[in-house]
Amino acid sequence: MTSARTNYAMVRTLILKDWYLNRWMILGSIPAGLASLAIVLTGKQIAFLLSIILLCMVIIGVGAQLATVTTINERKEQTLAFIISLPVSWREYTAAKILANLIIFLVPWFIVSVGALLVLLLPGATHGLIPFTAIMAVEMLVTTCLIIAAGVITESQAWVTVAILCSSLGINILGYVFAHLRGVSAYMWGMQVRWTGTAWTVLIAELLMVPLLLGMTFYIQSRKTDFL
Repeated sequence: MTSARTNYAMVRTLILKDWYLNRWMILGSIPAGLASLAIVLTGKQIAFLLSIILLCMVIIGVGAQLATVTTINERKEQTLAFIISLPVSWREYTAAKILANLIIFLVPWFIVSVGALLVLLLPGATHGLIPFTAIMAVEMLVTTCLIIAAGVITESQAWVTVAILCSSLGINILGYVFAHLRGVSAYMWGMQVRWTGTAWTVLIAELLMVPLLLGMTFYIQSRKTDFL
């Protein structure tokens, strides 16, 4: 790897490569996520909870697949050696991997998240669920960043599997905890949107975790002496 001035063309090429390899998985995840939103239209509490669980499965599944294809498979298929032989520094390689995973993931995540919020804005819907839904949507982004970090840093199937298991278990536990916070639970099933101080605190804390995880990834990568 070279440490010369940032090679934006190479970064773009690596991102487009990962996008091309994952395009069908992304296109397939969007209708799967939108289909789970139809359950919410029944208007029942159990339907909303089931829909959230299905959405988490779809979105976390996308993040897990991305980490596997863009990092682990490159090492298994011995394409990593070819990539680092190109005029690309560790910063460019890390940036390309993080940006590729994030950009690809954000496509279905954004569509499904906005779709969920729009469904809850329909006349007669339980508008009070909007803050909790937004919190859970951002939590899915955080857990995916954790999986991406594990994939980029370790390039290990075992560690990525651990990250996936922790993310799947963690999002369910945190979802239960968030739903039972007084500032959230008191207004969840109401017909008006109530953004309480508690809801904002949780949402901001989640958003801060995203740059923290990505920054940690860059720092650990910078300490590596051998990428093979």
